[in-house]
Amino acid sequence: MRDWSGSLKQTLAEFRRRRVFRVAGAYLVASWILIQLGSATFEPLGLPAWSMRLLLVLLALGFLLSCALAWTYDIGARGIERTGPAAPAAPEASVAILPFADLSEAHDQDYFCDGLAEEILNALTRVRGLRVASRTSSFRFRDGGADAREIGRALSVAAIMEGSVRKAGERVRVTAQLIDAGNGYHLWSENFDRRLEDVFAIQEEIARNVVDALRVSLRTPEALDLRRYAPRDMRAYDFYLRGRRLEGAKDRIKWEASAQMYRHAIAIEPGYAQAHAGLADVLCELMLWRFSRPADVLDEALAASRRALELAPELAEAHVAHAHTLAFSGDDGAAAAEFTRAIELNPDLYEAHYYFARHCFARGDYARAIALFEAAHRVHPDEFQALMIGVGAAEALGDERRADDMARRGVAASLHCIDLDPENARAHYAAAALLRRLGDKDAAKQHAEMALHLRPNDYDTLYNCACYFALAGESGRALELLERAVATGQGFRDWIEHDPDLDALRDLPRFQQILARLERQPQGTPAIP
Repeated sequence: MRDWSGSLKQTLAEFRRRRVFRVAGAYLVASWILIQLGSATFEPLGLPAWSMRLLLVLLALGFLLSCALAWTYDIGARGIERTGPAAPAAPEASVAILPFADLSEAHDQDYFCDGLAEEILNALTRVRGLRVASRTSSFRFRDGGADAREIGRALSVAAIMEGSVRKAGERVRVTAQLIDAGNGYHLWSENFDRRLEDVFAIQEEIARNVVDALRVSLRTPEALDLRRYAPRDMRAYDFYLRGRRLEGAKDRIKWEASAQMYRHAIAIEPGYAQAHAGLADVLCELMLWRFSRPADVLDEALAASRRALELAPELAEAHVAHAHTLAFSGDDGAAAAEFTRAIELNPDLYEAHYYFARHCFARGDYARAIALFEAAHRVHPDEFQALMIGVGAAEALGDERRADDMARRGVAASLHCIDLDPENARAHYAAAALLRRLGDKDAAKQHAEMALHLRPNDYDTLYNCACYFALAGESGRALELLERAVATGQGFRDWIEHDPDLDALRDLPRFQQILARLERQPQGTPAIP
């Protein structure tokens, strides 16, 4: 019954959008006037009796024709145009969480505001049946320049949650509001004026109100338990949020600063499991990108991830962190078991699926990697990275049909991200790689050049564009970009030496010279650029 009524509702909405009802109403009024005139004048004019029947038949045919034309064409500022298809309706149970505005007097709490919104977002992703826009997509609207309806159309969500934070000493004032993205009206709003240590209760209450307002059933009460692993000392939480904010940037200085923030949090509260997990993760990033040698930081990363698991054995993020460190240690089987456990604990944790997929891909388990990349994309359908790398796994497996399908969906996702953020270099080079595979060479090259224009010194951009130009047959440009990428101090010889995207360069002397300048990757280190 619900499916039937929903379908009828969508059909009626489409009729209204195409102005069919308006045209039909106007036509019926005009037809009624003509029938009245005919009734009054046909007989005095001596017209045959069948003239009225003919008028009725012609008016009926005209009614059908006018409705058909109204459905097909529209009259606007540019004249008569064919009516475009309607954008897909947003699922009723869907929401985007925007970063909270910083209203603190010094305006220095943006990391705290982002952290509060992100905690709510992460909690809501654990609610089955609720679609939550990814942080990458929703946080692009932090400037407040777009209204809720515009954001709803862009992210294909039914509701938008926004708010503000004013933090002063030991007090915090949080304002939150949930807005209907269809009409811009409030579904729910509330102000919280509490002590700072109550921030976890505030986050939980906001999340529960979103669930209630969107009429989503909460299967397990603990799904939104945001106080379960909360630290007792808010100073530790402050350092943790600072560390997480810094970890989001792919930059050596910020990653090293992030690790230091996590260490400060742990020093204040040694039992803070999430801070231990964050430290292990950021140390793995430093090793992965050759900013730190495993000999210098791997032991600390292992100890931090083990401590996170001791403190919170049911915390999925701790299992992901431990899996990373085990992979660097060369214990592939144990790493896979930890990734699997993380997914069991939280099937909607994007990082668990995504990093497990990369782990499998780097070790030649392409079929499992594809399944995990697909699972990651289902968790965050507005993210393209999983599909982009998944195409490579499908190619390595020889499944061209699957590779093409993932490429088409990846292009759609990356172009959508570009629409939201034209300066997203990562989306541009992803679109370039996927469009080249699908045969649109001109558009692919434009996106590659745009990525390089936006991020000319970024290792990711340089390396992925080098791969693009190698596959496109432009070996000279590919080698130039590869040299620039390696000159940043990142990249591992073992990966570059065996990356199939660079096969066209492999026998060239200049490529061999680049390899000679690179150290070999430590055993067991996962390496996908």
